[in-house]
Amino acid sequence: MAGTGGTVRAGGHRGDGSPCAPGLFSLPAQFLSLAGAQPPLLTLDPPWTPLFEGQMVTLTCGTPDEHVPTVWRIDGKSRRNRASRLQHYLWSTGRSSFQCQRPGSEFSLPIELSVSDDSVVLQAPVQPVLEGDALVLRCRGWRDRRLSSASFFHNGVLLRGGGQEGNLLLAPAQRHHSGRYHCTVHTFLRTVESKLNEVIVHELFSVPELSVDGPRDPPEGSALTLACVTRGSPLRPRVALRHLFYRDGVVVAGPQGSPQHLLRALALPDSGSYACEAWAEAANVQKRSAPVTITVRRVPVAGATLAAQPPGAQVAAGESLVLSCAVAAGTGPLVFSWHRQGQAQPLAQGPRYELPAARPEDGGRYFCRATDGVTAATSPQLHVTVVVPVAGATVRVAGTEVAVTEVAGTEGERLNLSCAVQAGTAPVAFAWLRDGQEVGEGPILPLGTLGLGHAGAYQCVATNQVGARRAFQVLSPSVALSVTRRGRGQWRGQALAGGLSASLLVLLAASAVLGWHLWRRRHPAAKKSQERDPRAPPGPSAPAVPSTDTSEPEYSDVCPEDVVYAAVVVTEQGGGGPASPSGPAAPQEPFVTYAVLPGPRGATGPGGLRRVPSDSYENVPRA
Repeated sequence: MAGTGGTVRAGGHRGDGSPCAPGLFSLPAQFLSLAGAQPPLLTLDPPWTPLFEGQMVTLTCGTPDEHVPTVWRIDGKSRRNRASRLQHYLWSTGRSSFQCQRPGSEFSLPIELSVSDDSVVLQAPVQPVLEGDALVLRCRGWRDRRLSSASFFHNGVLLRGGGQEGNLLLAPAQRHHSGRYHCTVHTFLRTVESKLNEVIVHELFSVPELSVDGPRDPPEGSALTLACVTRGSPLRPRVALRHLFYRDGVVVAGPQGSPQHLLRALALPDSGSYACEAWAEAANVQKRSAPVTITVRRVPVAGATLAAQPPGAQVAAGESLVLSCAVAAGTGPLVFSWHRQGQAQPLAQGPRYELPAARPEDGGRYFCRATDGVTAATSPQLHVTVVVPVAGATVRVAGTEVAVTEVAGTEGERLNLSCAVQAGTAPVAFAWLRDGQEVGEGPILPLGTLGLGHAGAYQCVATNQVGARRAFQVLSPSVALSVTRRGRGQWRGQALAGGLSASLLVLLAASAVLGWHLWRRRHPAAKKSQERDPRAPPGPSAPAVPSTDTSEPEYSDVCPEDVVYAAVVVTEQGGGGPASPSGPAAPQEPFVTYAVLPGPRGATGPGGLRRVPSDSYENVPRA
């Protein structure tokens, strides 16, 4: 392209050729010291390069038609103007540079253009071309004359030939459109070719990079943030972008304005190849990042624990009990199962197990097991207690099984009371009340020897509990204990009855002895038979005959203090009958029949034993 930049005309004239007014450049000195604000946008009309020598251009600094003091810098030389618009003639070939500055701002970005005196030029936009813009190239003759039948070339390759308008539109512009362009025009005599024009399509924003906030092999259950990072162009800093996120080529998030995507709780299916895409919707420019592989690793199951509601796993029968299972480590999906000690099959599955109405037989040791299909963990056992509240308390005389409501005792007797319940889970505590006052504890109340002070109304209180703060109590019906005083007449009557019993027994004993002596006298043969030679053969047996021998028989194994003989009969066997063929019968020991009669009621026998009305009598044969 042609050579030197255009300059401002000499002789103190403005760019439009009008003379400069005096005092135009007398602006305050601090005007030039202001910096730091956003630079203004400088535009050129016509917006092409190269332009032809002698052609007029209009420069606008910022908003058009504003009368704002402006500093213009043309080819490195500064001049001041009261307006933000400046007209300028291009009198020299070559390259020209333009900048402007407004109060409180920096200098604008420069506009570089070429000035040519060629007969044919290829014109490109003077403003920077960014991706997504409409790139227009023009083939023009001297002094901006339109040409027909122009052909356009990109890096020496024909793009289009024989165009009628002399323009080439590339829309939207892309990075690969950058390069060297020229055009040719065919006339009757020859073909005219323009000089090369370097065209650069600037990047609207950089290719995004997918950033991972954390390790690329995160554990299951953790969170991970993905960020689609791009850098905008300073030529066009305010570009609205939309973002999309892909996993294995499938959109998992977006389009969205935020450049971040949060994976809250990673699972194994979240593993894969991730990428992000930035999209400038207005410019229709899309760019995708390079893929990033994320591998979610499984965490072994560990630390299974079991909790109960209510705490302690103790409930009353009929109440609800809920067990919950949790793990300290491990990633899903997890499968929970419930077990009871002594049972082979699981009770249920799931992180919760409920007994809506617990029964006593539901008590026992429970535990849960969690597994991810590869690893497993088992919780410690939890003892579940189902307590049956105490009910049906009754009072009994100790040693009996019948509940009583009245007990009559005699002074001096021994008496104990016991308390029992029809239902209630052990341990059951018992307390005793007499006339409303506590007098003892335990299932048995030992009263011992009754006295008149033991009389009163007795009740027992049975208690069991669920946990440490909840107790059940039941009160037995009242039992009235009456104690009768033992008077003097009772002792005298018992003594008289004892005396009569003793006298009767002595009389019976005397009668028995007398009868025995009479019998011995009437049967002397019985005594003789006892004196036979034992070596003589026995004679024939004879029927028993009462003996008349009056001698006193001897008795063994009889305690005289303990027995009174009321009737004694001695029977001989074999005497007085016919002799047996082998000779007379051998003498045999007589049988003695006697009655055991204990002493009077209340008497104390040998060994300190006390006779009671239940003593029995029997006939004891003498051996």
